[in-house]
Amino acid sequence: MGIYKEEAIVLRSMAYGETDRILTLFTRGAGKVAAIAKGVRKPSSRLRGAVQLFSHTHLVLYAGRTLDTITQGDADETFGFIEQDLDRLAAASCFTELIDRLTMDKQPLPKLFQLLLAALRSLEGADPDLLGRIFEAKLLAALGYQPQLDGCVMGHHDGWQAPASGVVDVGPVWFSIERGGVLCPDCAASCSGALPLSPATVAVLAYFLRTPLDRAVRARVEQRSRSELASFLRSFITYHGDVRPRSWQFAGACKDKAKLATDGVLTPPA
Repeated sequence: MGIYKEEAIVLRSMAYGETDRILTLFTRGAGKVAAIAKGVRKPSSRLRGAVQLFSHTHLVLYAGRTLDTITQGDADETFGFIEQDLDRLAAASCFTELIDRLTMDKQPLPKLFQLLLAALRSLEGADPDLLGRIFEAKLLAALGYQPQLDGCVMGHHDGWQAPASGVVDVGPVWFSIERGGVLCPDCAASCSGALPLSPATVAVLAYFLRTPLDRAVRARVEQRSRSELASFLRSFITYHGDVRPRSWQFAGACKDKAKLATDGVLTPPA
């Protein structure tokens, strides 16, 4: 392959030796790539600004047997606001770790690259918690694991339909994480592990799946549906992707700390 150019987002960065860094890049044209940036930890390195974590950058690389070598770079966006806010840092960490864990090396996924880039750009103004749910739903769809909402996955007949306007007294929507979709009540009764979700939560998920990210982030979602959807999506990703990202724990710790501060349990020093 020799020398090649790529548009990339830095997913992971690890110090190597005295002055180098080994990076995991997600590129638009080549998919996930492992590369080394030699001498980048030196204060005089010209590459330093182009390979910061989460950066959207254009690189020149030389293909190697196990690691490609970055020879030139120019950062388009560094997303400096991310490191200034723990909730946004946690969200960005979740985005990049999910991409890293759920994709294979050298598999071009340009739509997934665009989803990650859009999510990082939206972080500056959007609610990071809500954006996380939108990203997870769209990530599943992009990888071919989109939850089936339009029919019972066991009986192949009607499953769930959004309730009519003004109707609030409806029962739960049953869902099988293993089978990947909704169940009718009759099939749910015989399905081990059938999970009840509120109709509002399923309606939110359906909206996220069909709506462009830049519009979906403006949705107003009640806390119950947020919590239920977070639990559901993470169970779905864990089962179908066989991953449990460590960044989820970091995000949960940030949320718990923020809640304690809001409740007055934590108070800033005088």
